[in-house]
Amino acid sequence: MKKLLLLLFLSSQASYAFAELLLSNEWARLTPSGVGSVYVTIENKNPFSEVLLTAKSDSAKIATIHETVRENDVVKMNHIIGGINIPKGESAILEPGGYHIMLMNINKNLSLGDRIKVTLIFEKSGEVELNPILKLKPPF
Repeated sequence: MKKLLLLLFLSSQASYAFAELLLSNEWARLTPSGVGSVYVTIENKNPFSEVLLTAKSDSAKIATIHETVRENDVVKMNHIIGGINIPKGESAILEPGGYHIMLMNINKNLSLGDRIKVTLIFEKSGEVELNPILKLKPPF
């Protein structure tokens, strides 16, 4: 049975609550090459651990979870298989230089300042939609 997720608008900074997940500080980076990244803070207020399994977007052909890792002065991106575990009462911060949602083959009609639809898919909470704004750098 699908869970009905209640959307609560919590502040003017566009924080949203889905079930017992609090999403805030979302934004997306757009590059001229047609690749982008989505960043967001996910706070798990559930009485159980949650896992961010994957993501999808109508604005990109491919959306996957990646982690930026520096090894011996070399920066590389690792595709995360199995998702990001978010223990109860803790947060996952998707930010530049760490975990992020990688978007590939982004719609060419998008430009800076546009909002895109991104759906995060969680193990227990199901699908959660957010609409980050396209920026070159963090908006805060």
